[in-house]
Amino acid sequence: MTSKSKEKPLGMRIGENVFCIGYLVFALISVIIFTTRTMSTGNLFFRICAVMTLLLGGGDAFHLIPRIIFNFKGETSDKEVQRKRDFWLGLGNLISSITMTVFYIFFFAALSVKHGKYDVSSVMPEKFSLYLILNALAIVRIILCLFPQNHWFSKDKETRWGLYRNIPFVVMGVITVVYLIIWYQEWLLAILVTVSFVCYMIVVLGAKKKPMLGMMMIPKTICYIWIIALFL
Repeated sequence: MTSKSKEKPLGMRIGENVFCIGYLVFALISVIIFTTRTMSTGNLFFRICAVMTLLLGGGDAFHLIPRIIFNFKGETSDKEVQRKRDFWLGLGNLISSITMTVFYIFFFAALSVKHGKYDVSSVMPEKFSLYLILNALAIVRIILCLFPQNHWFSKDKETRWGLYRNIPFVVMGVITVVYLIIWYQEWLLAILVTVSFVCYMIVVLGAKKKPMLGMMMIPKTICYIWIIALFL
């Protein structure tokens, strides 16, 4: 038996599923293209892009695939079934939070290679000290994500921990945007990264009280699709 009062409209569920499936297919095709280019050219840039895109799409798949399945099935009033759904969605969100963090480490490296600022012999970006800072922030963020206070497997999530774990992530975003603007004048990439972070934080801080704010994940995802398209 379903709870009609909480059920999303059918059109909204279909639209969400079409968008999610399209995004995952795009990510998969992009990984295949980058991998093919890597095998044919041996280019380090394509190799990094392949890993970067795999982290992005593969990580998101852990929470999008369960969401797609649950949208097909509709809402349920069975508490045990709902508990299992919360677990799988929470696990997916945890995994995607970690993979998205690592994504920016590879994003930074890809930009360095793209602009010829990467020492292939030592496999180090030109701005190595900044790269170390990004790695440190990533480790801190991943550790914060693993704390039980995040309540990943329950809808009753602590907004404070949603803020705590995202502070180092936002700092990573700010460093990345500054890097894009000041050093490489990559204005479009800087705008896309900024918009994606703004949309993401709106969801983190407001979606619990106003679920419709969760729709901001759509423009966030579009920004990442655009970023990967630019690297292609």
